[in-house]
Amino acid sequence: MLYVTTRSKHDVVTAPITLRNDRASDGGMYVPFRMPTLEREQITALGKRSFGENVAGILELFFSVKLTGWDVDMAIGRRPCLLKPMNYRIIVAELFRNMDGDVDRLIQTLSAMIHPDKEIIGAPSEWSRVAVRIALLFGIYGELLRTEQIRSDTPVNVAVSVGDFSGPMAAWYARQMGLPIDTVICGCNENGGPWELLHRGELDADAQTIETATSECDYAIHPALERLICGACGQEEAMHFCWSVTEGGNYVPEPAVFNAIRKGMFAAVVSHVRVETIIPSVYRTNQYILAPYSALAYGSLADYRSRTGGSSLTILLAEKSPLNSGKAVADSMCITVSELRQRLTEV
Repeated sequence: MLYVTTRSKHDVVTAPITLRNDRASDGGMYVPFRMPTLEREQITALGKRSFGENVAGILELFFSVKLTGWDVDMAIGRRPCLLKPMNYRIIVAELFRNMDGDVDRLIQTLSAMIHPDKEIIGAPSEWSRVAVRIALLFGIYGELLRTEQIRSDTPVNVAVSVGDFSGPMAAWYARQMGLPIDTVICGCNENGGPWELLHRGELDADAQTIETATSECDYAIHPALERLICGACGQEEAMHFCWSVTEGGNYVPEPAVFNAIRKGMFAAVVSHVRVETIIPSVYRTNQYILAPYSALAYGSLADYRSRTGGSSLTILLAEKSPLNSGKAVADSMCITVSELRQRLTEV
């Protein structure tokens, strides 16, 4: 597959370049020259293959690597993702079932498998992180089909903590590729840049970062927002966004651009106080323990349903183990970390 950038469609590069570099010489992020799309029959076929086979198939589309489902299974295990139904038509997709208790372990491992040098010095490239997340979403949807929890024409929402915005972007791209995703729901902490953009139609480039307990969401300007603007409106608008951010003013898209950016997207700001309330509340009603990042996604989903009245089946991406923030989770539940560990073995 060939790639261009979020700031130019003239300089075309091959996949290995995108795996070795975060950004191109023009400062833009790498994006496929033409995003691959799957037909309805191909989406249905996801339910006939294993998680590993579906992940390998998507990575093959992006990078032309000779990966098999067996290769993926050997690298990340046969059950790297557990699906746990909750009340209110929510299915939690646990992507932290590894020794680090973090989806970053999956991303690092799979990125190394597709890297042209077969190893990574430092963190995986920006595009490889997004591409792996896309592949994981196809793996999750395939598991839902295989276990007959949905049909191939069942639209779902995806709720995820906003992070640097690469998680929501992976869901956005997966929808472009044919996965029947209705709304991408983004959970922000007090750093609510995506909320400001998607709901107010402006973004303050001079905003100061607020330090929070969910530090991976602590961005004044979330980097991968550039991807959303490019994907929805093209490179010229992405350049306008970058210029606005560089100049330190407000980015205010025109009405037609604003509508294109927010289409199928929703964001909510969930304060740390509310996160501390959500965790014990969900445990009482579902006997399920959320990590703080997952609580951001859950709170945003609740706001989405309250605002829209929608009740579509939602995949809630749980990317970190509650033990990664063990003390914070235990304190919110008024128990000890030892008791938290015990309860996690029971649910």
